[in-house]
Amino acid sequence: MQLEFHQLDLRYRELRVVDRDRDARLLASLAGVGQKTPVLVVLVADDRHVLIDGYRRVDALHRLKADTVEALVLPITEPEGLILSHRMASSHKKSALEEGWLLRELERCHGMSRSELASKLLRSSSWVSRRLGLVENLPASVQQAVRAGKIGPHAAMKSLLPLARANKEACETLVANLGAAGAAVRQMDELWRGWRKGSEEDRERIVSHPGLYLAALSEVGKGDSPEPVPAAESVRKELASVGGICRRVKRRFISAYEGGGTPAWPGTVGLAWENAQAAFASLASVMTERLP
Repeated sequence: MQLEFHQLDLRYRELRVVDRDRDARLLASLAGVGQKTPVLVVLVADDRHVLIDGYRRVDALHRLKADTVEALVLPITEPEGLILSHRMASSHKKSALEEGWLLRELERCHGMSRSELASKLLRSSSWVSRRLGLVENLPASVQQAVRAGKIGPHAAMKSLLPLARANKEACETLVANLGAAGAAVRQMDELWRGWRKGSEEDRERIVSHPGLYLAALSEVGKGDSPEPVPAAESVRKELASVGGICRRVKRRFISAYEGGGTPAWPGTVGLAWENAQAAFASLASVMTERLP
């Protein structure tokens, strides 16, 4: 059915993370061929529908100035719809933090127990507890930065969660001072490692001016870059490696046939041997021609 935007209740928007690249691809697709897949909604009033799945499509259609959105009304309750949407999301696996948000919503707003959540989502009770623990330990301001796409969920889990457990205030200050550009996974890891190993003064500088700290690390890395290895030395090392590999293969091949036994993989080995011979023959041709 066709629904106008004012008929949609977007109460579950906060359960998702902004993905600008994915949103741009979707916007281009909708602009080119239109909406092919309906959004999923649950009817809560005569003309009011809660959007369960399809938030990116609704946002994109709104940006394209569409008048309506094609929707499929699910004859189930809101929590049942959320669980169904989660189990159907095979094309884009949700992050652990998004799963935690869903669990918290179902637990707090829909009164589902943790054992019931585990059963409905086909997961263990420990999985439910771990996901909820992520949400409980990560500061709300940091979670909002993840929702907005300023920080990736993986970076938040890998670097900001341990920082929040060590010092919640430092974690919140660091994220607030990252600026609109945010930070990539590698950069967040560098900030966390620097904070963990640094003195009190170093930690204060990192959380107060994370951009300057990352810039300083980048300059140090440029100054410490190793000298390029001469081509002749590189070739010598690679040839030494080839010789070592040949000797190891010989020993293992002889060992495999000791005692008259026949391995179950002669065909596979034969094909690999043919490819190795061809590669070595090509190398031998060049080396013989150009070496004095």
